[in-house]
Amino acid sequence: MKKTMILSVLTLLLVGCGEAKVESKTPMASPVQKTQEASSILEATPYAQIASHIAKTPMLIEFGSTSCASCVEMGKLLYRAKQEHPKSAIYFVEVYKDQQATRDYRIQMIPTQIYLDGKGAEADRHIGAVSYKQLIVKLKEQKIIL
Repeated sequence: MKKTMILSVLTLLLVGCGEAKVESKTPMASPVQKTQEASSILEATPYAQIASHIAKTPMLIEFGSTSCASCVEMGKLLYRAKQEHPKSAIYFVEVYKDQQATRDYRIQMIPTQIYLDGKGAEADRHIGAVSYKQLIVKLKEQKIIL
C-alpha cells in the first residue's frame, strides 16, 4: 500500500515534465533579447530561506522542476513578474531539491502555485500553468503585487 502511494505521487509529480519549448513573446526583440528571455526563468530559492519570510508578507511559492516543460514556462512568467515588481515575494522551489517542503505543502502535481497571506496561511492554490495575465490578476488579488 505504501509503495503504491509513493509510486502514485511520483507519477503525478512527473506529469507534464519533458523537454521545454522555448519561444519569445517580446515584440520586435533583438536576437540577444530573445536568447536572454528564453533562458531567463526565476531561479530556485531553497525553502529554508523562504521560511523566514512567511507570515511577514503575502507571497507566492511556485513548486516545480527545471526538468518540467510547464514549470519552465511558469518560471519564465514568474521571472518577468519579478522583474516588473522587484519587491514582490515571488519564489520558486525545486521539488526534487526541497522534498520536505514538497511533502509539507502536499504537492501532488507540478507546477503548483501556493498563495500565502500575510499571516502565513494558505490563501489559494493552483495546479498547472497559467497565462501571464492570469498570474498578474491573481498576484494583485492576493496583494503580492500592488
